[in-house]
Amino acid sequence: MGKHKKWNLEQKVKIEKEVKNGATISYLNNKYGISGMGTVGRWNQEYDEGGLGIDNRGKKKYQVELEDIDILKKSYALLMLTI
Repeated sequence: MGKHKKWNLEQKVKIEKEVKNGATISYLNNKYGISGMGTVGRWNQEYDEGGLGIDNRGKKKYQVELEDIDILKKSYALLMLTI
């Protein structure tokens, strides 16, 4: 089994812009040599949610949730300082 190609954020954003402009996922898979059938679809979802550049591999789900809670707490504290 071969290694998968690593895609950087700029490449992913370029591909996602093509998706937004109407290119089909199968066309993009062939054009860029993307092997996974769900890869571009996942990138599309992550792009829409604002998390395309976030790499959570190796983290347990509760760690990610705790990080999100910490971010929300800090954001709330900053918001309260401006009021």
